[in-house]
Amino acid sequence: MIVWRTHGLPDTRLEAQLLAHLERVAAERYGDEGYYIDGERRRIPDHWHAHARPVGGFFDPASELYGRYRTPGSSVEDL
Repeated sequence: MIVWRTHGLPDTRLEAQLLAHLERVAAERYGDEGYYIDGERRRIPDHWHAHARPVGGFFDPASELYGRYRTPGSSVEDL
């Protein structure tokens, strides 16, 4: 997960840099094709952030919650 520290949105150039950093870290953890970027701000809509999620799941395989939701697009509200 990556979070823009201030409320609101980073400018386009900075957002691209933040996402590129997240993708580098996610590729190291899940492999080049093993993740997707989830940019939906569910519970904090005015605070920019993005998650790298494992393909086929919502939570990291190391989490005890892994396997509860197996498809991209699962909603946190379903917890």
